[in-house]
Amino acid sequence: MCDVAEDRWIRRCCRCRSTPKYRALVQVIESETGEKISQLIRTRRIYELSTTSPIFRMLRGQANYEASGYFSDLPFGEKVTPSYWNQDLQSLTFSSESFDVVVSSETMEHVRRPWQGFSEVYRVLRPGGFYVFTIPYRGDRLTRPRVDTTGPEDVYLMEKVYHQDPYRPQDSLLYTDFGADLPHLLRPIGFETELVPVQNMSCDIQDDLRPVNVFVARKPPSSVEASAQS
Repeated sequence: MCDVAEDRWIRRCCRCRSTPKYRALVQVIESETGEKISQLIRTRRIYELSTTSPIFRMLRGQANYEASGYFSDLPFGEKVTPSYWNQDLQSLTFSSESFDVVVSSETMEHVRRPWQGFSEVYRVLRPGGFYVFTIPYRGDRLTRPRVDTTGPEDVYLMEKVYHQDPYRPQDSLLYTDFGADLPHLLRPIGFETELVPVQNMSCDIQDDLRPVNVFVARKPPSSVEASAQS
């Protein structure tokens, strides 16, 4: 979402209303695949966990793109509009190996049982696909739950924190603080996860003058694909 010429970038970012985090996500997707996202969608299936992002505004309605929100008072697994679904990330209704790329920004921390959510993302990814995401993250701590969700009712281990969501404030409770051990915690699910710091001041990709932390969780290729690549 950042063109080489600065004036073109300014016009484009004003038009799509992108944020530094989304520009970082797109930069990582395009670096990972070697294609512009506008071309990538012609041949790869993309699933995004957002109904308001600049990626959604750019790709909605295209055959290879699906998007979803989380609306706790509506039936899950159904389309809310022709452009997006209502999905519980802990129990996605998409078939296994449906997508080449899954994208989210500041989402997984709000999932009641995030490891179940990560497992579902792994399930719906095709072998060789990847999940690219941002989350509130600090490298100077280990991941810790803010809420005990082992039982049917939430047991609060820390003070309740809600992120600002003008549309669905009741669905924005913070369940998990993620830390430096996240790649290790995702390995038993099957992901090989890399933290990619992205900073490009000419495109205003920065987080308070620090890099934007983007995670890429890759699903290994199948044995047939791995043999073909070797």
